[in-house]
Amino acid sequence: MRAAVVLLVLGAIAGCGEVAPRTIGDGAVEAALLLDGARPDAAMNGDAAAPTSCFGVASTSMALTVDQAVAAVGCSTAVAEPLSQQLVDEINCLSPGTLARIDGIAHVSLGSAVIPWLQAPAVNGLRAAVSARGTTLALNSALRTLPQQLMLYRWYQMGACGITLAATPGTSPHESGLAIDTSDYAAWQSALEAHGWHWHGAGDLVHFDYTAGGTIDLAGASVRAFQTLWNRNHPADTLTVDGSYGPMTESRLRMAPTEGFPIGPSCAAMMHVPLAVDWTLDRGEYVFTATASSDTDAVEYASDGHVLGTVHRTTSAAFTLRAGICDDGADHDVSVRALDASGTEIDHGVGLFQAVAGVGVAIRPTDTSTFEVTLERATSDLTAIELDVDGASVTDATSTTTHSTRLAVLHTYSMLGARTFVVRIYGAAGALLDTRTVSLTLR
Repeated sequence: MRAAVVLLVLGAIAGCGEVAPRTIGDGAVEAALLLDGARPDAAMNGDAAAPTSCFGVASTSMALTVDQAVAAVGCSTAVAEPLSQQLVDEINCLSPGTLARIDGIAHVSLGSAVIPWLQAPAVNGLRAAVSARGTTLALNSALRTLPQQLMLYRWYQMGACGITLAATPGTSPHESGLAIDTSDYAAWQSALEAHGWHWHGAGDLVHFDYTAGGTIDLAGASVRAFQTLWNRNHPADTLTVDGSYGPMTESRLRMAPTEGFPIGPSCAAMMHVPLAVDWTLDRGEYVFTATASSDTDAVEYASDGHVLGTVHRTTSAAFTLRAGICDDGADHDVSVRALDASGTEIDHGVGLFQAVAGVGVAIRPTDTSTFEVTLERATSDLTAIELDVDGASVTDATSTTTHSTRLAVLHTYSMLGARTFVVRIYGAAGALLDTRTVSLTLR
């Protein structure tokens, strides 16, 4: 139910040949917009999906895959920056302390799409060279991530963007955090070589490799990071995490979202952060409220795969969204994501409500695997409910009975996935008044 309509971008890259080319490293020649230029606007073509009948929210998504970005954004790798940052964070998880930032070095100027990381000894050598010369060093490239290298390589294969040669993804020294590119190579050659940097020479004028030692072999680290992230987000379609860039890895990389994966980097199994979600009707409009931990910066709400809105933290501990009217008489799922300050998901919850005029069944998440099945807009003649899940009777954890007079059943589910809930509703003298069946995929 989370399928989104992605607007496909058609047409070839335009205008690359109108910009004077420049060497960028690994023997490549690139247009002035590439890596250190502003991201050009993409021309989007396609038909938007029709609005849903609930909350009036359309399902259109403008997210691009890496493959679509090659054709859509015209000679700039900046579009893949969110995905690139996830890979850097995952590399730091796989090899802690190996990479260090360069954006804090005085007199180092970075292009807008430069990933500001190198291996720690290379950072020290760079800092020493800049300190010795005492002037500003402008870098066009430093660490280069796997999607960036694939984009360059694809443009090279297409004969686009003025790129005459590019390294195969997984083989560039930029991906190991041991290379920099600067168009001011002649002025900086002596200072850089005096502090551990080797100039590549006429074959690649702008390119310097750090060769002074103290580094580790990070060959394939960007590949392993991508394979790990892909598997975390696609448990039914996993890659072998071996750091080897082969056809299977490339095919998944081309499908990867440039805006980053929903489930981001993780240095360890994250400690559980409880997330509880509730909703009410106020003057006909649904109002959603989530309570989350202190490291939650924002909460994103969605229904039936359509994002309703994102609420950022205020002085209150609760995240409240007035979503609007939903009265189509149908069942609707609710999906909630807790995000930290970097936009990484740190917890999630799913639920269900019935947009009916009278009594409705609701499934609310009170924890990652704990859900409360209850009645909304219950009338005074209702006395109890009983719950079966996939044919098995469920005991309410609060009242410790299967016949819950509080009209709710709280339970922690050891098995998640698609479940069928049968709710029996009782009235006075134990009379069975109604039976409701709803389905929800718990995750």
